[in-house]
Amino acid sequence: MSWENQDDLVPLRALANPLRIRIVSLLTGASMSATEVADELGIAHASASYHLRQLAKAGFLLQTDERPRAGRGRPRLRYRYDPSSGERLDRSEGRQLLHQAMSTDLARRLAETDRPRTSMDAEVWLARPVWEEIVGLVGQAVALLHDKAGPPHDGVKVSMTALLLELRDER
Repeated sequence: MSWENQDDLVPLRALANPLRIRIVSLLTGASMSATEVADELGIAHASASYHLRQLAKAGFLLQTDERPRAGRGRPRLRYRYDPSSGERLDRSEGRQLLHQAMSTDLARRLAETDRPRTSMDAEVWLARPVWEEIVGLVGQAVALLHDKAGPPHDGVKVSMTALLLELRDER
């Protein structure tokens, strides 16, 4: 894929809504219909359907059809997270909006926390090889979390937020 081809890029701005972040997170573990998303998140079906279509249009979700149980009627449209969308993110705009949405959703998740496991905050200086190793390890943890995620209510409900920032040296 060519980074010069803007049509291949997934607009980061499309995630600049805490509800859309929740939807993408929810669809990491299972494909779901708008009705299932609405029920799980306690929102209107129309709202779930709208946000699912917008996320699919932006390239974060893939559409899949599922046959009705009785074999009759229209197949239900289901959506699932496209993990390759992370590799195609257009990081040129929308970053600040995404961070604001992430902060809002993080506040919601912190309020839901029953048992904090690990948290860390640091602003330190590291040798470049150590920093690259940490970035790689966190990337592995994120990939493992996405790979092993299951459908809602199948296991322990968890939250992971990873934000590694390389800061400017203002000296």
